This record gives sequence, C-alpha cells and structure tokens, in this order.
Amino acid sequence: MFERFIGIDWSGDRQPLQKGIKLAEARPGQGAPVLIAADHPRRRWSRSAVLSFIESVCVRERCLIGLDFSFGFPQGFGLFDWDYVEACCADDANFYGGRFFAAPDPLHADFVNGPRHKGARYSARALRLTELRAAAIKHATPQSVFNAVGAAQVGPSSIAGMRMLRALKSGPVAERVAVWPFEPAVHGKSVVVEIFPRLFPLLHGLSPAMKHAANLDAALAAFGSEAALCAPASEDEGDALVSAAALRALAGGQGCFDLPAGLPAGEGWIFGVPAAAAL
Repeated sequence: MFERFIGIDWSGDRQPLQKGIKLAEARPGQGAPVLIAADHPRRRWSRSAVLSFIESVCVRERCLIGLDFSFGFPQGFGLFDWDYVEACCADDANFYGGRFFAAPDPLHADFVNGPRHKGARYSARALRLTELRAAAIKHATPQSVFNAVGAAQVGPSSIAGMRMLRALKSGPVAERVAVWPFEPAVHGKSVVVEIFPRLFPLLHGLSPAMKHAANLDAALAAFGSEAALCAPASEDEGDALVSAAALRALAGGQGCFDLPAGLPAGEGWIFGVPAAAAL
C-alpha cells in the first residue's frame, strides 16, 4: 500500500530554476490532489531540489512517484544507458542534458535532432515499444527521446531525467526506491515510474488540456478524485495534479505493473499504457 502518490511534471530547461517543474500529491482515498510548493524564495523547483525531495519523502513513507520523461532509449539505435548519458553531460550542473544534443562527434550523434546538429540517421519514428503502444491511443502523440527541436521535444528533459535517476540510484535511498520496470515494484519500497501526463485523460476519451479547470476536474473525476481545490495556473500544474490522481487510481487496479512479453531490455515502460494494447 502506497502512502503518497506524487506526480512530477519535469523540465529540461537550462536555467538554475525550472519554471516548468511542478509537483503534486494525492493521499489514499478520494481527496483532491494538491500542489507541493518548492522550498525556495521564488517558489520554483530545480532538478537537484526534486532529487532531494524524492530522497526525503522516501525515507519517511512508501511513495509511488511519476516522472514525466523517458527512462530509456529505443532498442536498435545504439547501446546508450544512464552511465553513457552521464559521461556526456557530467560537466553541467543541475542534471542539465542539453550537451547530449550539441556536439556532432559522439557515438550517438547520427541519431539526434539537436538545435545545432541533425544526425543523418535521425528519425522521428525512433520510438520505444511503450511509445508505439501509447500512440495507438487516440490523440496520444509520444515523441522520440532523440528529438531536441520544436515545441513537442522530449529529448533534453529525458536526458536530464536519466541523469537524475542515476544519481537517485547512487544515493542514500537507493535501497528504498525501485525504478520500475528496471526493478520490480516490491512491497516495502517506494516506486518511481515513467508517466506521460497527456495520456491519463486520453485513456478516458477526455481533453488533455489540463490548464483549463473544467478539463482538469473532468479528468480527476474519471480517476475517482474530488475536484481540484483551485484552478491550475498553468498546463504544467494541471498535468502534475492529474498525474497524482491517476497514479493513485491506477495503483489500485490489478495488473498495474504488468509488462508486455518481449519488452526490450533497458527501454522502460510508461505507467498506465496497457501492456496488451494493440500496435
């Protein structure tokens, strides 16, 4: 039984503080999820502060924590992992991941679409199995982790996230936290999962525009939650709030940690994408 359900809308922003990072939590039951304020005079989170927060809450309670970025790379596009990512980006503070897309000479350069370099083998269809399954859900449009250009880019935030996960599993609460699906969701441990906030309302055929209070409340109701206590000030806030409620609801269902047969090692899986969904 999880004691806290925490949805985190992530950001790959280069700044010291990420205005796009928002955290929300739900407790067991049906109560409305609430935002978690950053302990900073500007009330903004940094990625490093998020890691410290995760470490602090997992010492005290068993949490299910959803993070909005890709945990791994698609099979068949090089053998890249968290250690490789860290080696590329270690000179940058706050888990920044932009350097991964900047230089034309690393092993992965042929596959990326960066602001200053586009690899000859880059493809927007370089997707993991979980993203292909998610794309079968109407209006879900997952993007390739290799893309760092355009409004829908997920690359820099995912590279930053992989750096943070690596630090989490090297830190003081490593034995208290399982990063699923690379580690099983076992009783007694907090569990960190990958999420795609837009997916949650789409699972119920609802609008994914969570910056609108009516849409957010409809999505919360679909996941058995009371309405939000106040209207979200941004899409990021709405995404965090619905993610916390969805984590709580989905964790109560049978088979929520099931995985499809033949899942490629190291790719990861988006929590909430049905393991048996048709391609």
